[in-house]
Amino acid sequence: MHSILPELIMLERPLVVFDLETTGLTPGDDRTIEIAYQKILPTGEVHSGVRRLNPGKPIPEDSTAVHGIRDEDVSGEPTFASLCYELWSIFEGADVGGYNVYGYDLPFLRAEFALVGKNFEYANRKILDAKFIFHKFAPRDLVSRRDLSAACKEYLGETHTSAHTAEGDVAVTVKILEKQLERYPEFRDWEKVMELLGRKKSEGVPPSSVSAAPPSLRKPGSLF
Repeated sequence: MHSILPELIMLERPLVVFDLETTGLTPGDDRTIEIAYQKILPTGEVHSGVRRLNPGKPIPEDSTAVHGIRDEDVSGEPTFASLCYELWSIFEGADVGGYNVYGYDLPFLRAEFALVGKNFEYANRKILDAKFIFHKFAPRDLVSRRDLSAACKEYLGETHTSAHTAEGDVAVTVKILEKQLERYPEFRDWEKVMELLGRKKSEGVPPSSVSAAPPSLRKPGSLF
């Protein structure tokens, strides 16, 4: 498995493009039930994985309606706590990417690690978020969709048939990131990428970003 991302933007260390499916929208209160990732090495080699987790609490019906995962699907799976060291090793020494990871997945993952006594600090990581690139150029109205499915249609010219499965979302996001960096060469510079997030690459993440994501940043079932 190979990605052309390192040919489009310099990777000084691995880039983990990941996605979470969860019991709800609130980091710390809600829990992760599925995680998928593609770890892209500076050589372009890709290591990938997907894992379901037992959240230790019932999955609300409205969440199941989004991602299709039910209590019985995860009842025999390990908890986040039991896999925390394995999951930690995926992200250790790596930068991160995804679709809305800055507003949703990273705060959620940080809260999960905090519950097991580990400080998942991402203030000094580079973050390649396809949503922020898409939103810079997408129509700003109340009709046009600006979610991952819309980005898939815009950059790949196809329907996102595996939406809200962590593995499917990650695979599509990597392709979208490749197309975005091909289309917008100005974002092959990490300084420009980080400015989209409202920070320089050397600046810390604002404290508010680790709390519950505001409505404009939320992912499950959102138009945005």
